[in-house]
Amino acid sequence: MKIIYGKQLNFSDTEKIRKNADECGILFETARLLYCRKTDTPEKIKRFFSPGKRNFGDPFSFRQMNLAVQRIERALNNSERVVVFGDYDADGICATAILIYALKEYGIDPIPLIPERDDGYGLNLTLIENLHGETPVDLIITVDCGISDAEKIDKIKSLGIDVIVTDHHEPPDILPECIVLNPKVKGETYPFDGLCGAGVAFKLACALIKNKADSLLDFAALATVADSMELSGENRDIVFEGLKLFNKNLRPCFQYILGDNKKQITSHTLAFVIAPRINAGGRMGDARCALELFTLQGQGECFDRAVKLSRYNMERQAECDGIYRVAKQKIKDEGICNDRVLTVYDQNWKTGFVGIVAARLAEEFNRPVIVFAGYCGVLKGSARSTDNINIYEVISSAKELLVGFGGHAQAAGVTVDLHNFSALRNALNKYVSERYPEPDAEKKIYAEWKIDKSFPLDFAREIEQMEPFGVGNVRPLFGAETGAVRPTRIKADSAHYSFTCPVAEILDFNGEKDVEILSIPIKKQLVFEPNMSVFRGKEYFKGFLKSVVPDYSCANYGLYIFMRELKKLSSYCEPYYKDCAPSLPEISREELSCGGYGTIFCVNDYSSLKNYPSLKNLPASFFLPERENYSNCVVISLSCVPEGYERIIYLDTPLGFFKNVENFIAADAPDNGWINKISTERSDVADIYNTLKNYTGKEFLSSADFYEKNRPCENGFQFVFVCEVLLELGIFFIKDGTLRLDARVKNALTNSVLYSKISLIKG
Repeated sequence: MKIIYGKQLNFSDTEKIRKNADECGILFETARLLYCRKTDTPEKIKRFFSPGKRNFGDPFSFRQMNLAVQRIERALNNSERVVVFGDYDADGICATAILIYALKEYGIDPIPLIPERDDGYGLNLTLIENLHGETPVDLIITVDCGISDAEKIDKIKSLGIDVIVTDHHEPPDILPECIVLNPKVKGETYPFDGLCGAGVAFKLACALIKNKADSLLDFAALATVADSMELSGENRDIVFEGLKLFNKNLRPCFQYILGDNKKQITSHTLAFVIAPRINAGGRMGDARCALELFTLQGQGECFDRAVKLSRYNMERQAECDGIYRVAKQKIKDEGICNDRVLTVYDQNWKTGFVGIVAARLAEEFNRPVIVFAGYCGVLKGSARSTDNINIYEVISSAKELLVGFGGHAQAAGVTVDLHNFSALRNALNKYVSERYPEPDAEKKIYAEWKIDKSFPLDFAREIEQMEPFGVGNVRPLFGAETGAVRPTRIKADSAHYSFTCPVAEILDFNGEKDVEILSIPIKKQLVFEPNMSVFRGKEYFKGFLKSVVPDYSCANYGLYIFMRELKKLSSYCEPYYKDCAPSLPEISREELSCGGYGTIFCVNDYSSLKNYPSLKNLPASFFLPERENYSNCVVISLSCVPEGYERIIYLDTPLGFFKNVENFIAADAPDNGWINKISTERSDVADIYNTLKNYTGKEFLSSADFYEKNRPCENGFQFVFVCEVLLELGIFFIKDGTLRLDARVKNALTNSVLYSKISLIKG
């Protein structure tokens, strides 16, 4: 893990920031944070801290908004039949709901038409023709789709149906010959091009019903966040105003989704609580359920839809987990782990789930991923990318192989015939290899800067005023340095921990994985998110831990690693002893490989890597691989062998090795000398026993920690070894965090698994 800090300030930067802070009446730290996010003038800062309706763009700034309104007015005057054709995701559902409410307020009772994912993205001629055959349709208004459907729109127009396209996706070379509202279209005059589909629908609603459209801002805010739009400019204003509605005038449909949640609703709530449930309907083949939740008026009907969507969301999670596991195995089995764009398909997968799986794999493998589902020889895929690769551009480069595609820089949809799949895979990899640098194997986390003392409360308060947070305005993270800390559960049965460091009290949610590394007395960098809370009228500051980055060059962890290796040996590792079976096959320096996937290079001391220059660029971590993607890596004192890894190469001589996996030892692996530092002689064990008796009642976190704090003898390795043996035998035990002696226990040393295995190793 590598921490990437923000811009280093020079004298000129500092002076500009100071001037901005003084003119805007904010802290230097807040001005610095905004400056590094390109909000770098007093005017921009004042705009940033004053989000709201006053900043909304004039809807008639769209080149063709007057034409759209005139056509809808004609539909009203002539009692025409109007269809709102939406999309099956949260943005499309919200956009459809906005136009349904707006058109009804305007005097038109529209017909909503929402395709399912299996119908494909965009306008569906079959659905439209069937509806038109029942009762003639006069006007179709698309929301969140249509910009890529020029040919389909020509066919629709041939039926005598007019079309208005409202969309926000990247426009293709050939635009539909109809009224188009899309802020991304070349030559468009609307001043903000970052609106989502519901944002564009909202602008049309504003043009039709003026200020009455403000009541629909909750839908627009939800869609903006759900579609991962950048929360800058008018998007920030929309979400700011929409959250007001969520917190002051919550619709029954959202009440049923949220249940008894009494907390303040934030952009985080929209993104991680409400949006997944709205999306779940479309993913499970029932997109209309979400639209009905938003548009039906009966409380019982709303409640039923909310319950169904929550159930769909749980089923979706289970389905996605299954596809994820299979897709990951396919990546390994097909030998494409090193591809620059990972592409997998299975004709048994459902199209509604592949986007979520693609996003998960893209984050894990740190490269673009396209996951396809399909049948009858046609594959429909969902692409997700990393920050530095424009996946829409990449896919566009191979458009001659595709049935269709559309999307954004970070996410796209792709349709391809099965017989072109291999050619597409090759073309995408070739394009990315030629134009983009190799991805960094080491995981990164981005932070603003390092905090050296107690976190300023005034700064934390001003950070809270930067809401709403989201894409383009992420919650800031900061770094802090600490040594050993003592994480404790926040309550007895909790999975969450807290600890105090020089900067603040830190909460570590689901922090079991971090307890050991936090406790080791080495320097480490913490990355945390600042948060203010109020309890019984009093303000509290806490940092939420996001990552722990140890200083691998520190030499203070040797005794702790020895203790860990003893514990592994006593429970699940086989003892390793040279020159007699069982031994490990040796592997020469020439055979060591830092390419490919599936190998863990295990060391007891990070400094051992200086002997293996070919491995120096591999990601390193304590106890477990940094990523769970099979990539070759270095691990200090491996805890267990994660699924998918097939080989361990010990670069240092181990005490024990793992079963059920290929094990090798480097031919020139240095001996750490542990065995020579400990004795199994009964008299030497008795000495430590007698010493330990004098320390009963003292705090005991671990044998290594106890030794470092009390120094009860000269040889720490002997102390830790004997201590672990006596604890295993039950002669000593830990109660309420203190060392205790059970004088009733009489147990032979040979009954200790650890003692017996160490005796074998020593010979």
